[in-house]
Amino acid sequence: MGDDNDIRHGRHCVFKMHCHLVFVAKYRRNVFDGDAINRLGTIFTKACTDFDAQLIEMDGEAADTALR
Repeated sequence: MGDDNDIRHGRHCVFKMHCHLVFVAKYRRNVFDGDAINRLGTIFTKACTDFDAQLIEMDGEAADTALR
């Protein structure tokens, strides 16, 4: 959904969906190391592909990850 004109049509609806997700570790402990962030990126990319969506950006820090 990278194109600004990407409007989807359902049977009874028309929509354009954008989503911003933030995953936070419980108690914001530093649990996401470089390897975990890379693995999450692979998993999230596959999940987006399965739902016909596009992962535009993924940022990761030790206590959280953000997807756009």
